[in-house]
Amino acid sequence: MGRRNTEVGIVASLLVTALLASACASDQPTISAPSRTTGPAHVLQPIPPTALPGNSADPTDLDASSIASDAVDIAALEALLDQAGFVGGTQRQFSRVHGGRRRILARVLTFETPEGASAYVAWLRDHGDEVIGRATPSASLQVPRHGVVLVHEPNPCCHNETRMFLAMWHQGSTAVTIEIAGEGARETDVPELLSQLDAAV
Repeated sequence: MGRRNTEVGIVASLLVTALLASACASDQPTISAPSRTTGPAHVLQPIPPTALPGNSADPTDLDASSIASDAVDIAALEALLDQAGFVGGTQRQFSRVHGGRRRILARVLTFETPEGASAYVAWLRDHGDEVIGRATPSASLQVPRHGVVLVHEPNPCCHNETRMFLAMWHQGSTAVTIEIAGEGARETDVPELLSQLDAAV
């Protein structure tokens, strides 16, 4: 009888211990594994495939690293984009062969404030040579939103070089850029191309 009572007492003690452990565990916060977030598929709506003439490539989302790769000093441009509140961007390329090879690269970038978009456009205006080579502002070409067009004239000694145009402007917190290059890049076409892109975005 005494042995049986001893066994019952041991079982009861084990049950009490288990209940106490369970109660303590319930008081601890539940720690779950962190979930992986990928963010939105598109920060901006893609530039429409019909925004500009030519064959349109698939749109590409842009982050600060892809924008900063345009610069000689990548770290400096990344810092500027961070200070300017860069949110994200999108680009689409348009190309044609008929009438002379021409490639157009259009970009739309968004910032947290209009001042941020203005700061990026100012940087691009001052560092256009890092994007298209030695360039000068055009006094004759009109740009939407009081922007600017930089023109790169090919070096006569370099037969593979062509004339290039780089236009930029901003509307509120959105900056728009367009690069036009190739043997079919003609100054007379630039105003209409800028107008079409401005209307499309």
